[in-house]
Amino acid sequence: MTSANSSPKPAQPLSWRQKLQSPRFWLKQLRDLCIMALVLYGVSLYLQRDMITGQAPVLSGIAIDGSQLALNVAKSEPTLVYFWGTWCPVCRVTSPMVESISQDHKVISVAVASGSDREIQRYIDEHQYHFPVLNDDNGERSTQWGAMAFPAIYIIDTQGEIRYLTSGVTSTWGMKFRLWLAQF
Repeated sequence: MTSANSSPKPAQPLSWRQKLQSPRFWLKQLRDLCIMALVLYGVSLYLQRDMITGQAPVLSGIAIDGSQLALNVAKSEPTLVYFWGTWCPVCRVTSPMVESISQDHKVISVAVASGSDREIQRYIDEHQYHFPVLNDDNGERSTQWGAMAFPAIYIIDTQGEIRYLTSGVTSTWGMKFRLWLAQF
């Protein structure tokens, strides 16, 4: 005999093992991953909206170490142009990767609103970076290139064309791959 007040027992929650075996669980994870990827892609496009494309502008000057730097398009290899700042937290992640790239590829970096040559050199020495640095204390170079979000990275091919650009965090292998592609 059953009582009129009895209610069905609530279903037991699924264990993690059961959840991992459920196709529904994986479909939700895939949906969430796709949404995150689309949002990140949208943010990336927004950050790159001002970055120039086409022929690379002239980039030359005296580096903070006193050497003459110039974006030389007659080179037989592509060049990575890196706009960054000592004040930029994302640049603290990206700069070591650019340092490793500079061991095998031509790199010109531009320190934006980062202080005097001496202050930038102290920062470079503290972090043991060896890539060449132009000081853009007034923001003229970054404005000319459309680098408004940092770090901003341009890959220039051997014809002087901007082949690839990115803003924000990137990976070493991604930069190397784009430099390799820019050779063709």
